[in-house]
Order: sequence, then structure tokens, then C-alpha cells
Amino acid sequence: MFIYTKTLFIETYRNRDCMAKKKILFIGTGGTITAKMIDGSWKPGEFTEEELLNFIPEIKNIAEITTVIVFNTDSSNMQPKYWLKLAEIINENYLEYDGFIITHGTDTMHYTASALSFLLQNLSKPIVLTGSQVPPQQLGSDTKRNVLDAVRVATDADIHEVIIVFNSKILRGNRVKKFREVEFEAFESVGMLPLGIIEHDIRHTGEHYQNDNADAKLKFFDKLEEKICIQKITPGFNPEIISKLIELGYKGIVIEGFGAGNVPIDENSLIPEIKNAVNKGVPIVISSQCAIGFSWMYLYECGKKALDAGAIPGHDMISETAMTKLMWILGNYPEYNIRQIKKLFLKDISGEVSDIRSPKEKRIWEYSL
Repeated sequence: MFIYTKTLFIETYRNRDCMAKKKILFIGTGGTITAKMIDGSWKPGEFTEEELLNFIPEIKNIAEITTVIVFNTDSSNMQPKYWLKLAEIINENYLEYDGFIITHGTDTMHYTASALSFLLQNLSKPIVLTGSQVPPQQLGSDTKRNVLDAVRVATDADIHEVIIVFNSKILRGNRVKKFREVEFEAFESVGMLPLGIIEHDIRHTGEHYQNDNADAKLKFFDKLEEKICIQKITPGFNPEIISKLIELGYKGIVIEGFGAGNVPIDENSLIPEIKNAVNKGVPIVISSQCAIGFSWMYLYECGKKALDAGAIPGHDMISETAMTKLMWILGNYPEYNIRQIKKLFLKDISGEVSDIRSPKEKRIWEYSL
């Protein structure tokens, strides 16, 4: 890991219109958006952020950009400590800039966005993540559109939260999954509409924004508990795996159950392992492994028994967000007991969970666009 900075376009803005342009810190981490073909495969970090911005010269008419390259890596290599580094850089530069853009590989962009939504709270400025599915120099690349859209949103949309801008959509960072591996429509918002659509104008969909207080004071958190994992349940799953994870030192586990948060309760029952974990102070969250499903554990006996054993329902929080939220809770409140962890986990911190508690209340958001 290495860090260096370079300021772009400063000379361009030394005129009477300079004060009209917002200052944006452009943070590079690698990913496809910086990749070039090396020995037959795409290698991130070969196309610098300076080259990237020079590749889109119209940006200089929108904002005053300063670049910081933090990592040059494929996002599959991202680690929780990298999320902490990004949050630290934004915190240290928060008063100097009007907004922040992070270029990132698409494979784990939603994990990073979700983690940042807990590490950086009470935002009065936008934190925008973007990337591309095709490297910038390739024919048909989506790089130019996504970067230009990110700058437009960071300067014009007045959104004060962590968001992903991709394929003309503005998505809440902790409500996003990657649904497609190579298509431009890589990300989908789960549980809510996109915050906005980017066309000739930036159009809001009517979803609520997290913070409209431009004078809000940033709440910065600098800790994450890394020993948290997501475990998908399958037919025939050996429940002893849960005990082995705890033996390996895991402090919290997100279980992706079947359907509405169901787990085996007869042969290979998970109930004893859930009780054992909870008794040891290890929170067990149960979400749904359905791509756009939620966890309503009270509906079926297979979910209700897990609930009675002490498992925490994920409700309409997606698994990746449940994981990063547990990392934030356990990292910053290590003294909390299971009851306190559950109470904070179910509290809406950054728009990641709603007060909907039944399928009857579930919004038909997936049919709205």
C-alpha cells in the first residue's frame, strides 16, 4: 500500500470564476477503471487518476479536483483496514473539500460503501464511489460516463451521504448489491428506489436523503472488528461449522438463511449452535440468501426457533451491510452485551434498515423502475 497526492487543474482555476467551482478530493484505489491489459489480463493501477481526469477534459469546467492515489489494487484484494484508511483520509481532509469521489473496483465496491456509511456519520457532504466495467481505453468503456456523473453528483445533487454512482443511477451505498459481473447495469438498489437518475439533469426519485443539515458535524469512527463473516446455509450444512468459526476467533456471524430467514431445525439443526454462540456473547444475525429477499423470521417455525434461540433478524438489511454494521458495532462498542448489540444493530444509523417488520409492509420498489 502506498499514498501520494497530486493536484490537478489548479492553474486552470486561477481566475475570477475559481470560487464558483467546488473543491473535490478524488481518491483512487485501483480497479478496472485504472486497468490496462498486461500479459493477457486486466491489471488495475496502470492508468493513473491524473490520466483518468485528463481523459475527461470537460471535468475541469465543473470542479477543482485534487487527486490522491491510496491503493492500486483489484477490489478483490480490499481489506477492512483499507476501509479504515479511506475513512481516515476523508476525515483528515473533510473541512478542506466540498465533496469526495472514490474510484473503486466493482467487485467489492458495495462493501466499501457500506463500511464507510458507518465509519463516517452525520455527513454534510457527499461521498461518491464509482468505477467501470470496462477499462478506460477500451472501445465502449463506461468509464467516462461514470466519472463525469460522479463529479456532477458530487457538485450538484446536494446529497449528504455515502452513495454509489453507476450507470446513470445514484444508489445509497449500504443498500446496494452487485448483481452482474460485466454488464454496465452492475449494481441494483435493494429495499428502496435509487436516490436519483442522471440524464441531462439529475432527477430525484423521491426517496428520502439522510441528512439535509449542511452545517452538521462529522462523526468519525476509526475501528472495525475484522473477525466477522457471512456464512451461507445449504441443505446438509454441518452446524458444527458455526462452532469452528467461533473457535477461530470470530466475534459475530451473519447467517444467510433460506427464504425469509429460515434455518434447519430437525436433522443438522442450527438451533443448538445458535444458542451456544449467543451464550458466549457472539451475535448471530440471520438474513436472507434471496437476492432481493428480506428476513421475516417469525413467519415460519424454522425461523421462529432461531429467533427464540437468540438470533438477531436482519429484516430488510442486506447481508453485506449486516456484516459491516456488526464490524462497526463490535469494533467501537466492545463492552456491549448481546442485548445492547441487538438494540444498536436494529437501529437505523445511515439508512441501512427501515422500520418495516413484515412482508405486508414491504414496498414494491423492485417494480418501480
